Amino acid sequence: MKYQVLEAFRVRTSRSEMEIQPRQIITLSHDKAIGLLNQGKITPVEKVAYRIYSEILETFLWVVETDRDMHTLRSQGKTEAIYTQDEIAELNGLCKDSLREIHRTKEVFPKSTIEQVKSKDEEL
Repeated sequence: MKYQVLEAFRVRTSRSEMEIQPRQIITLSHDKAIGLLNQGKITPVEKVAYRIYSEILETFLWVVETDRDMHTLRSQGKTEAIYTQDEIAELNGLCKDSLREIHRTKEVFPKSTIEQVKSKDEEL
């Protein structure tokens, strides 16, 4: 898959070491790209949808970039819960029980979206 470099990083090949510069387009396997994606050093050039298994939720789910991508997956007959990148960012740091409750809601209401998450401390 093709990715655009957001932040410079160094790579080691069998022949040498080189620096990959921002705005370059590179092709990587998913296995090699995942770490760089998590570090924010690259971003996919093409529209992507990731089907992942969540050990916390003990089920498969989809992660897409936008609501539009979510609707595209639904139109293709995907029935598992689908989260956008923004929704995943909102869920960061929640406890397992909260994640499970939100996920159950996404399963019951497939077109639901997460707009804002407040911790219990913020509700008081």
